[in-house]
Amino acid sequence: MTPLATLVERAGFAPGTPVAVARVVGDTVEDHISGAWPNGRPVAPNDRFYVASLAKQVTGAALALLVRDGRIDPDRPVSDHIAGLPPWSARITPRQLAHHSSGLPPAGELEARMAGDWTDAFVFEALGELTELPSPPGVAHSYSNAGYVLLGRVIAEASDMPLAEFATARLLEPLGLDGIGFPSTPIGQPQLPLLGAHLPLTHGDGGLWSSARSLAQWLQQQNRDTLGIAHLVTTAGHLSDGSSVDYGWGLGLRRHCGEALLIHGGEWTGAAAKAVRSPALGIAVVGMAAGAPFETLNRLVSAVLEDIG
Repeated sequence: MTPLATLVERAGFAPGTPVAVARVVGDTVEDHISGAWPNGRPVAPNDRFYVASLAKQVTGAALALLVRDGRIDPDRPVSDHIAGLPPWSARITPRQLAHHSSGLPPAGELEARMAGDWTDAFVFEALGELTELPSPPGVAHSYSNAGYVLLGRVIAEASDMPLAEFATARLLEPLGLDGIGFPSTPIGQPQLPLLGAHLPLTHGDGGLWSSARSLAQWLQQQNRDTLGIAHLVTTAGHLSDGSSVDYGWGLGLRRHCGEALLIHGGEWTGAAAKAVRSPALGIAVVGMAAGAPFETLNRLVSAVLEDIG
């Protein structure tokens, strides 16, 4: 296979851009880091990048554990778990939140209204002011960050602990992963100065920080179905008219070399990330960059995937 350093160079990042990439082939995890942070320090292998919406697959896995254990019925109303929301909360379900078919405002709508940071408090205030859903639940697939913030709260209420703590205790630590998690704040992370005037501080739709190796190991464990939840997180959603949604629980559902390919991208000001994996092929790729266009990062991940074959 082509060295990862060569593939990073070919992708076209600006000189000095912080980049981390890792690939999984069977039992082998290989990573490569390059570039320097705004303070001039070279990127280190254990440095964590902000991976934005890649967090959704961890949220989906947390939901799956609670569904498997009988703590959440994915088809009961959200209002069974969270009080104080408008009446529409009795019409949507955790399953619809996970598949982005709840009818909640699509990504970008609430974000355009924020005057400060993107926080759980801001999202719940906006949802509390929402008198009617933009579309009826189950009618359409509409990607919603607010929906995954709400799903994170459902998980917290059902598990009696915040999503960040549940993910650490029930997902990450049992898998032996210590370079990945949801910090309460990103203070001290060297990427922080690149994230713009409004910081991403929610947990559920985002909030996840990881090194490339740790995220690759997460993908490797999901390929192996170590947690025993693949039958839940990789199942396509369905709308009320019976049509299929090519999105599982925090995972886009695609094909590669005739086999299932599970994908997701993540993007915020100053942050780009993408992860892909194929359980049948035993492969995975994760790429993360700071201060680079998503298109460049996506080109790198695609090149690594094609190089694996």
